[in-house]
Amino acid sequence: MEEMNEFESPHKSTFWRDWGIYGALALCLAIIGAAVALTSLPREEAQEQPLPTENAVVDAPLPEPLSTESAAEAMDTGMPVIRILPTATPEPEPTAEVIEPTAAPIKSAGADKKAAAPVSGQVVWGYAADKLIYSKTLDQWTTHKAVDIACPQGTAVKCVLGGTVERVYTDDQLGVTVIVKHSSDRKTLYANLNETVPVRAGDKVNAGTVLGTVGKTAISECAQESHLHFAFFVKGKAVDPTTKVKIG
Repeated sequence: MEEMNEFESPHKSTFWRDWGIYGALALCLAIIGAAVALTSLPREEAQEQPLPTENAVVDAPLPEPLSTESAAEAMDTGMPVIRILPTATPEPEPTAEVIEPTAAPIKSAGADKKAAAPVSGQVVWGYAADKLIYSKTLDQWTTHKAVDIACPQGTAVKCVLGGTVERVYTDDQLGVTVIVKHSSDRKTLYANLNETVPVRAGDKVNAGTVLGTVGKTAISECAQESHLHFAFFVKGKAVDPTTKVKIG
């Protein structure tokens, strides 16, 4: 058995055994604390952005847009070109087109409607204002700015339109004649009448008013069968009566 040194404590072996356990435990706690402290340190959130490559196009708004020339120069020098994105503008709502109704042309009552014939019968000598037709009475070719409607002597001649009797007279060639003035600058002529005429100039007449009877007073047409010589004028110009009146 070893002899104990006089300076050596009898509890030496027990002390170091116990201290070695507690020292190891303290060391572990220190390591854990250091690890916790390191993990609690703030991390750098922002990561380094990659630098733009040569002639890269970055979509970002600028306070002031680059002109075409400035952008071209930047591209040539290798600088990044920033493209300004156009801001969306709301499209205007379509407005309904208002179409105003157009008024239909107003026609005079009866202006384009054919009137009733002055007598009942067929045309035996037609209208010929721009050509010559043969006259039995005159034995020559002549114009004829009226129509001759065949009907017996004594047949009542009726006014075709309402108006005012303008003139009653005896023509050297057409015999007893009545002229009636109508609206829209129109006139009608009734000739080869009997001498007895029941109307006078200035009389107001209606469509159907009797103006006289068929006679045999037209010297220039006396070789023809009994008839009414009837003419129609618009603004002083003779027109084909069959375009205005129902004849035949």
